Amino acid sequence: MRELSPSPDSVVDPATRSPRLGSFQGGLPRVDWGPLGVGSMARALRHKRWLYVAIATDEVYVALAVVRMGYASNAFVYAYDAAERRMLARRSWLASPFAASVGDTGSEGCHARFGARGVSIVVERARREPHYGVHVEARGLSLTASLDASEAPPAIGAVAEVAPGRFDATEKRALLATRGELRIDGRTISLDGALAGYDFTSGMLARHTTWRWGFALGRASGGTPFALNLVEGFVGEAECAAWLGRELIGLGEGRFTFDRARPAEPWRVGTADGVAELTMTPGAVHEERRDLVVVGSRFVQPCGAWSGSLTLPGRPPIVIDRALGVTEDQDVTW
Repeated sequence: MRELSPSPDSVVDPATRSPRLGSFQGGLPRVDWGPLGVGSMARALRHKRWLYVAIATDEVYVALAVVRMGYASNAFVYAYDAAERRMLARRSWLASPFAASVGDTGSEGCHARFGARGVSIVVERARREPHYGVHVEARGLSLTASLDASEAPPAIGAVAEVAPGRFDATEKRALLATRGELRIDGRTISLDGALAGYDFTSGMLARHTTWRWGFALGRASGGTPFALNLVEGFVGEAECAAWLGRELIGLGEGRFTFDRARPAEPWRVGTADGVAELTMTPGAVHEERRDLVVVGSRFVQPCGAWSGSLTLPGRPPIVIDRALGVTEDQDVTW
């Protein structure tokens, strides 16, 4: 099992002006890239940050994201029905940078907001408070939820060099207890008892960035709460982890085998350390393609059911048979 370091007191060492690279139990402090000495124009072009939030019951998986790119912003929200294996709703927006804001932390003081063309997305957590408030209002869709971090296992934080002279900081946390409701076209779906997780990322990124990612929320056999975060490329091993009950387990870098031309077919997902042998079987796909001449992206996020096992040294295999989540294939020039 991969060892995780204690959280640093700053992402960039103030004395050396070098990022504190590593993989950390307990998340990250406020992300401030100022000590790198990057000029304001370069920051506007390079600094990308986002907050992704997922909420899963046994029946539905709800995801939303707010992305701030400096020169533009993007947001999406969707709800997936596991029984019917289809999207109940799917919305996406591209707007000016002024439509969105994403703060500098994923923990206390976290905030992300997006507002444009009849949509409002707000995620926030006050300082010294354990709860995240999530509010979404869009055409035919309304979401109100409270995510409680007080009894959740620790976050994993990572700081990595993702290209020569380019750095990223990310914090993932999962198994937050949830209360709330989702309303879609007059139908109300309770989110009480759901599990939630988030991905907060802030980086001075390379112009061309690619990765494969997987995230799951659910239960292992026996009913123990389970979550998974794996990535191949980009930050790599430093952010890869599983959560089992109150335990955070560092994993090797993800390995994703799939058919890019048919992303709705099953994805085989493992880890470089051989611990994970999993399959994600999609039921529906959220996809976005942007071609804005100087910037563009291909973003594919299938949503469905995870199954398989984790085999950790010195313990019986952890069997996963009831987890919803996503895989992702991202290729972006920004």
